[in-house]
Amino acid sequence: MSKKTEIILKEGYPFIGTTGLVFLISILFRFDTFWQIFWLVIFGFMVYFFLNPERVSDEDGEDVVVSPADGEIIEIVETTERFFTNQNMINISIRLGLLDNHIQRVPIQGILKESSYIHGEFLSLNSDKASELNEQNRTLFENNRFSVVTNQIAGFITRRIVNFIPEGQVRVSQRYGMIMFGSQVDIYVPKDITLKVIVGEELKAGESLIGFIRG
Repeated sequence: MSKKTEIILKEGYPFIGTTGLVFLISILFRFDTFWQIFWLVIFGFMVYFFLNPERVSDEDGEDVVVSPADGEIIEIVETTERFFTNQNMINISIRLGLLDNHIQRVPIQGILKESSYIHGEFLSLNSDKASELNEQNRTLFENNRFSVVTNQIAGFITRRIVNFIPEGQVRVSQRYGMIMFGSQVDIYVPKDITLKVIVGEELKAGESLIGFIRG
């Protein structure tokens, strides 16, 4: 029997429960209307933030790369990927807004080969040093044709990066992690990719096509 997908991630239960309780207290003890509305909005936001939608890519095959995160592309640059491959690759930086879904999805069909968590600082993502010094989780995905590296980077108000799956076989669009409350995800793809995205484009994790690997 297949495992039932959670409508709301269990990681959100403490936040939803706490804000829901405070809202209930504000009603029972007849707090000022402002505070009742305030805690209702916060409770509703927590429910929305931890929603766990199903995502399916329209593209499949070992040559396809899809977005690992919701958000806006803020930079596309050729650089050296120094975490795992030490190869020249294209780095696509995706900035997640507060209202974006913060679950990360597997970008290629293949295996999750390796992951490395770095307990760093919590600088603002506007800082040039954030991608180097902030808390982050780096993941290497591979298939028979190429490798892709993702880097989940925590922001100023983020205090937790969660991993959902161990190393092993994965499918494209599968959930593999989450960054809580504002963040950035970088994806390093091979130089010979045929890109289908541009800076400023809004992406959906597990659905938006980043590109195809030529050959």
